[in-house]
Amino acid sequence: VTFPFVARELIPLMEAQGSDEEEAAALMGAKGFHIFRKVTFPHIKWGLLYGVILCTARALGEFGAVSVVSGHLRGKTNTLPLHVEILFNEFKLMAAFAVSSILVVIAVIILILRNIVEYRVKREER
Repeated sequence: VTFPFVARELIPLMEAQGSDEEEAAALMGAKGFHIFRKVTFPHIKWGLLYGVILCTARALGEFGAVSVVSGHLRGKTNTLPLHVEILFNEFKLMAAFAVSSILVVIAVIILILRNIVEYRVKREER
């Protein structure tokens, strides 16, 4: 479900990079993983990290699909948003608030990471 966030970041980067450097490395005898690690990855690392951060943020907020797809089996297919709902429906408001606070802290950390990545990408482009 969230893979398009990564693809949306990586495809333009890889198209802009082209394949000239990779072809040159292959002609010089480099193997596939070595080409990826030394040539491709340095050009796409920030886009990949940004895509992963967006995926994580989306996954944390996903509620309806998880509830429907997972079957909402108590103790087996529980996620934090589903756990908040269970606690809230059982009138355990303090526990629901505590778990919700964890989700908020994680979301704020993700936003901070996203801003750091954007800042570093802009700084490297200069």
